[in-house]
Amino acid sequence: MVNDFQYSWIDSDSTLLAMIETLRNEPLLAVDTEFMRTDTFYPKVALIQIASPDNIYLVDPVSLTSLDALKSLFYSEQLEALVLHSCSEDLEVFKTLWQEVPGKIFDTQIAAAYLNLERQPSLQKLLMLLLDIDLPKDETRSNWLQRPLTDNQKRYAALDVAHLLTVYRTLSDRLEIAGRTEWVNEDCQILLKKYSASVDFDNIYRSVGSAWKLQSQQLAVLKLLAAWRDRTAMKKNRPKGHVLKDAVLYDVAEKMPKNVKDLARCDSLSVGQQKRFGSELIEMVLEACALDSSLHPAVLDKPFSRSHKVLSKKLKAVVERIAASVDVPAERLASRKLLERYAVEKLNGRAVPSELIGWRFDVLVTELDKVFDAHNESD
Repeated sequence: MVNDFQYSWIDSDSTLLAMIETLRNEPLLAVDTEFMRTDTFYPKVALIQIASPDNIYLVDPVSLTSLDALKSLFYSEQLEALVLHSCSEDLEVFKTLWQEVPGKIFDTQIAAAYLNLERQPSLQKLLMLLLDIDLPKDETRSNWLQRPLTDNQKRYAALDVAHLLTVYRTLSDRLEIAGRTEWVNEDCQILLKKYSASVDFDNIYRSVGSAWKLQSQQLAVLKLLAAWRDRTAMKKNRPKGHVLKDAVLYDVAEKMPKNVKDLARCDSLSVGQQKRFGSELIEMVLEACALDSSLHPAVLDKPFSRSHKVLSKKLKAVVERIAASVDVPAERLASRKLLERYAVEKLNGRAVPSELIGWRFDVLVTELDKVFDAHNESD
């Protein structure tokens, strides 16, 4: 275990390769990342922290020629797992760097939730609960891309991984006793599947707010607009909203402007946006309108709404009852959004969401189905 907070600063290709050679046979590595993303689509990776049982390394991507060698360490078949805390953003960083995510992870926040140590405990809270260690958070909003980093920033970064392997061992032992190791493994795999998926440009339009209100031809317009907006944001490395916000996409799709005069009726579109993107937007509207109606997307399902308030309460009660019986936070067992997706799929005669396959199916879905079926029969 790391008892002090000395660390090695890795800022050259030679020291990176030496670190990788030292860590190559480690079965577990604790990892964290620091990045910034204020005006870009992709995160700007500023620091990668790695801890083994004996050492802490701070890898400086700003100074290195390439991080490809690090991928061989993180994605090694010999590695049992990368240990991370609340790893969603870290997985985004890995996907940005290497176009794929690691195959094996252990998220200590997920594990803590299944031991009912809080629904989503911060690392600071978890270290206090398990190890009685008070982790300072004074550098949370630091500028991690500045160079040189301050000694305080480096110490803060090192502390973020210094105790993660001890936390892992403590949580793993408790999970084994509780019989919940597989629960954590499944949820980690769900995260990996989510962040490993390629961007499905053909279905981005489905996530635009109120898209369910549009008719099929309008959805054909929205489909082209949403794919174009996201591709543009990626190409220019700008936030999607800096290109066009969802509300603008919806407005254009709803009104389907076929010329400059029509485009002026789209109140959400600024004069500057009309000048920059007007011709492309009109071209996409005309392209969608020229499609045969058989190629238009189907009208989207209505969202789970107030009309389903009674069913919603019944399903929520099932989750709360079962969560209490297995002693986990209800939101960890099934979030409100997941419950709504379950209800929408069932109301439309489709299979339950994939997140409910696995241990949740045995623990939860059978009971949800009973309540859903009884509710339908009573209507």
